Amino acid sequence: MRQLFFYGTLRDHSLLANVLGRDQADIKLTPAILLDFEVCAVKGEEFPFARQKNGSKAQGLLVSGLTETDIERLCYYEGAHWYGLQPFPVDVEDRIEMAEVFVSVHDGWEPDGLWDFDVWAEKDQGLAAEAALEVMFYFGQRTAQDVYAHFANIRVRANARLAARKSAPVILRRGFTQQDVVTENIRRPYLKFFSLEERDVRFRRFDGGLSTPVERAVFVAADAVTVLPYDPKTDLVMLVEQFRAGPHARGDQNPWCLEPIAGRMDVGETHAQTAYREALEEAELAINALEPVASYYTSPGAFTEYMVSFIGITDLAIDIAGIHGVAIEHEDIRSIVIPFKDLMAAVQSGEADNGPLLISAFWLQANRDRLRADYADT
Repeated sequence: MRQLFFYGTLRDHSLLANVLGRDQADIKLTPAILLDFEVCAVKGEEFPFARQKNGSKAQGLLVSGLTETDIERLCYYEGAHWYGLQPFPVDVEDRIEMAEVFVSVHDGWEPDGLWDFDVWAEKDQGLAAEAALEVMFYFGQRTAQDVYAHFANIRVRANARLAARKSAPVILRRGFTQQDVVTENIRRPYLKFFSLEERDVRFRRFDGGLSTPVERAVFVAADAVTVLPYDPKTDLVMLVEQFRAGPHARGDQNPWCLEPIAGRMDVGETHAQTAYREALEEAELAINALEPVASYYTSPGAFTEYMVSFIGITDLAIDIAGIHGVAIEHEDIRSIVIPFKDLMAAVQSGEADNGPLLISAFWLQANRDRLRADYADT
C-alpha cells in the first residue's frame, strides 16, 4: 500500500479533511522525519517547499491508509502549486521506510528562510482549509494549473467566508440560521476575479416548512472597504471618479461614477488597514483617523460582497486632487476635493448615485457638527 509523507500545510487536519473530502477514520498519521531535507518558506507565499540538504531533518507526518482516489485528490491540490510525488526514505520511530513526498517541480520558487508549521498555523487561522473547499470543488472539472492561476482570489473569498461566521446581532429577525437552508447542488460556471455560483436550495419558510427547490445565482466576491475623506477644519471632502463596468453594461450614458475611495480586503488585513492602504493607492492620501459609518451587504439578493464604510479624517488641500491608481490593475482614478455642501447638492441632484457614497454622505451630514468639534484642535 502506498504511503505519503507530509512536511507542509497538509499536516493540518482540517485542510487534509477538505482536500480528501471524506471521513479520515481509516487513515493513519504517524510523526516521522524526512532525512536530508529542509523545509523552506516560499517568498511571497504562505506554503513551503522541501529541498535536499545533507544532515538536515524535516519534521512531518507519514500517512497510510490512503485510497487511489485520495492520492489523486492530493495530487490535484498539490499540483496546483507545481508539486509532484517522488519517493524518499523517512525515519519512522527509528526505522527507515520509503514514502512518497510532494516536492516542487517549479523553478520559480525563491526560498525565504525556514518554514515553521506552528507559526504558519497560528497565522493561517483556518484560511487554507477554507480555501481548499473551493479548490477541490474543481477537481475533475478544471486543471490544477488553471485553479492556481486564480488562487489569490480563491483565498480572499475564503477569507470573506471566515469573516461571515461572525454574524450581526439577531434581535428583529426571526432567528433562522444556515441550518435552515438545505443546499442540494452548487455549480460554479465562472472563475476569475469573481466566482459565479448557481445554487439549488430549499430554505425555511416563516410558516415553519421548507420551500420547494429554487435556483439562485450569486456573484461571490471578497469583502470590501470604503473611506470618504473629510477635513473637519475646512469642511472639504474628497471624491474619486472612475469608469465602472456595471453602469456601462446597464447602458448608463455616464458610466463614470463618483465614489468614496474603495477596495477589497486583502488576506491578513483589518478593515482599517485596507482603508489606509486604499487611500494611498487611489489618492496618495494619508488618513489621520477613521470614523466607522456602517457595515452592510451591498446587494444581498445576488452578491456576497460585504462592505465596511468609514469617514477618513484627513487634511485636504485643493492641489491634492489628481489622477492616481495602481497601474498593473489598470486603475485610472480621478480625485476631486469639494466643499461638503457640494457633496450634498450632488446627492440631491442624483449625480451621486453610488450606494456607499450615499450612505457615507448621509452619515457625515448627521455627524458633521460633532466631527468638526472633536477634531477642531488636531
